[in-house]
Amino acid sequence: MLRRYSWVLIVWTMLMATACSSSRKVVAADEAPALTTAEQRRYEYYFLEAIRLEQQECYDEAFEMLRHCLEICPTAPSALYKTATYLFFLNNKEQALEALLKSVEYEPDNYWYRQTLASYYQTNREYDKAIAVLEEMQQQFPKRNGELLSALVSLYSHTQQHDKVIDALTRLELLMGKSEAISMEKSRNYLLMGNKEGAFNEMEALVAEYPENSYYRVVLAEVYIDHGRANDAEPLLREVLREEPDYGPAKITMVQYYKALGDSIGYREMVDSVIMSGTITDEVKVQMMLQMIADKTDSDYMLQLFDRAIQQPQQSARMGHLCVQYMLKLELPEERVRPVLLRMLEVEPDHVQARLQLLSYAARRNDLEEIITICSEAIDYNPEVLEFYYYKALGLYQVDRYDEALATYRTAVEQITAESNREMVADIYTAMGDLQHLRGESSEAYLCYDSALVYNPANILVLNNYAYFLSEENRELDKAEQMSKRTIEAEPNNATYLDTYAWILYRLERYDEALQYMERALDADSTASDVLYEHAGDICYKLGDVERALNYWKQALELQRKAESVEPKLERKVKLKKM
Repeated sequence: MLRRYSWVLIVWTMLMATACSSSRKVVAADEAPALTTAEQRRYEYYFLEAIRLEQQECYDEAFEMLRHCLEICPTAPSALYKTATYLFFLNNKEQALEALLKSVEYEPDNYWYRQTLASYYQTNREYDKAIAVLEEMQQQFPKRNGELLSALVSLYSHTQQHDKVIDALTRLELLMGKSEAISMEKSRNYLLMGNKEGAFNEMEALVAEYPENSYYRVVLAEVYIDHGRANDAEPLLREVLREEPDYGPAKITMVQYYKALGDSIGYREMVDSVIMSGTITDEVKVQMMLQMIADKTDSDYMLQLFDRAIQQPQQSARMGHLCVQYMLKLELPEERVRPVLLRMLEVEPDHVQARLQLLSYAARRNDLEEIITICSEAIDYNPEVLEFYYYKALGLYQVDRYDEALATYRTAVEQITAESNREMVADIYTAMGDLQHLRGESSEAYLCYDSALVYNPANILVLNNYAYFLSEENRELDKAEQMSKRTIEAEPNNATYLDTYAWILYRLERYDEALQYMERALDADSTASDVLYEHAGDICYKLGDVERALNYWKQALELQRKAESVEPKLERKVKLKKM
């Protein structure tokens, strides 16, 4: 094996020479004895084996190799560091930290060891210790100041040391130059310290650095407006709008300016100019409407604006989508929302949410033909959305167009991918199975039920129906019993599930158990089901209790007469007092 890795050993010999010998610079001689040539070779072998085993995902064996390394050289930083990573993975934090600290102690110039130590402290919410490590690293690794300062900004912010955030950002700014992100963060921290002038000065300096940047001037105007200097914002905004009359951010900030002054006329005129603009993007318009909603603007006024906005040429359906959300929040009726949904589909015919909302309205009215139409159109534009196949097939099923419903389910199955919603896939297979069972295609139905349970093993309805159908055919009763048992474990007071389980036990000729569960089903039944009483009678008959069986059958027959659906077979049982 050593010969096989001979070319690697040449490289690692140089690395391992520093693994122990470099530590002698900081560790007393009696703590770090020099390795003999044989010990050095053994160390190298075990360390290489640890790396090789780790790459093969043999982590236990790799960890054992590292243990051998540390037996040979307890002060080897590389082995200590690697051991620490394993111990962290095993959640042995105390020993992991001890090993990591030793690796830093024995190789203090290793950037990655120290960075890992800082990350550990931060993850462990020992923020002061993390900050101390990073601040020391700044002095030790000046070439990496950019990333170290970024990490410190995050930690200073977390510990609310706003003055240090500003200081770190200022030094970062010297390295990277002025930017919106840095200036905004410095301004924010000045405000958190209660230093408004500092915040203003920071943003003013950004504008002075980039005087042609319209966006920076708008941001400065926003800061002025938000902190009581609205009059200073106006000249900035006017200047930007003279240069770019349809600059959206400036117009939106102008809306805020008029609102701050209480100038309702100027406010509405500026809002109208944004809404009616043919050059301002939908994104900017939607942003403004969102802000107005957040400001709790009068709903009648908002609805008027939405009506006008969606009549304008649309780049996308975003405005319509926001309008629908707003209307739904106000609980407006379908007749108000429907035109907006249709407008959305004019703009984006493949807008899934719009069609789903129309579908929900049709379902609420039980308009089966509209359900079928909506889903058919949706499938043309969104063939990957399984919900449309599912609801179309349900609609077809309810108007007795069984062949078309089955064909729709089969087309849906062809669209299933690894990314498909597993519960929806299970529902499709379930409905498809129910339809095939109705058509007398039991084998095909059972294949569908099996597929449904692959996608959703906890689908109680499938488990119950599948088990009951098997019991009716008197086949695979052990499988049926196991499935049915899961349903009553999930819902122990469900009369239908108890009845299914009792009937399977009846088929298995376990009559005493069957009667116990059937009595529980009758106690839980709130619908007075004739099926339960007939089943109870059949079970009692098998137990030899003919009188009780007859009583149950009579109750079942009375319920059928009330429902005007008498079964001749049940009448014969009552008349002849036998099955």
